[in-house]
Amino acid sequence: MARLTQPNRSQFTDPDDLEAYDAVVERQASLKHAAEIDPALDAPALGGYWGGLLTSPTMCAIAARMGAFMRTAGDRESSFSHADREFVDQVLSADWKTNVVQGLHVRDAIATGVRMEALEALRFGHEEDLDEHERLLARYIRQVINGTVDDATFDSLASHFGKRGLLEYTGFVLWLQWIIRMMQVIGVNDPDDAEIDELIEGLKQGSVPVPDFRERIG
Repeated sequence: MARLTQPNRSQFTDPDDLEAYDAVVERQASLKHAAEIDPALDAPALGGYWGGLLTSPTMCAIAARMGAFMRTAGDRESSFSHADREFVDQVLSADWKTNVVQGLHVRDAIATGVRMEALEALRFGHEEDLDEHERLLARYIRQVINGTVDDATFDSLASHFGKRGLLEYTGFVLWLQWIIRMMQVIGVNDPDDAEIDELIEGLKQGSVPVPDFRERIG
């Protein structure tokens, strides 16, 4: 059950909050995530995560900008790929045994080029099926979260991403940590394992279409 829900726009009087609130709504509308205006909110309903974050419109707007920066990294030559980004979702979701982002990001992972075999290896605990690059990413992601990054792992990924790309990838790992933990605090719906496993099977069988992930990265 949600602990925080979207506040009515009219409860804010600070100009910065109002500007931020409207900026978030406009951005979500541009990504086709905002419904028609809800009279109870005096604004479109933005769903559990963004609606809950609008409890602090200014922080929410900052989060939206950070998210856009991270999601578009794959279009910059100096940074990490879209598949590398989606791989982080799979590692953290498996390690923390949560599905709060998986309703969208299982599909986006496959759409960006994450191997189904890698996704299942992480989810079902047979990481011997990961390839060398995937094992390196998983090790680094976990070291970042645990504060245990060693020089060899850092240097290996720096040679792959470049120092700027690796810094940004590190930022994304920590940013996704923030997102997942914030979702859990807000009370965003966490699908059960059966629902996500059915989604994975549908992708494997072709009954669930692979989306155009670019519709949501702006």
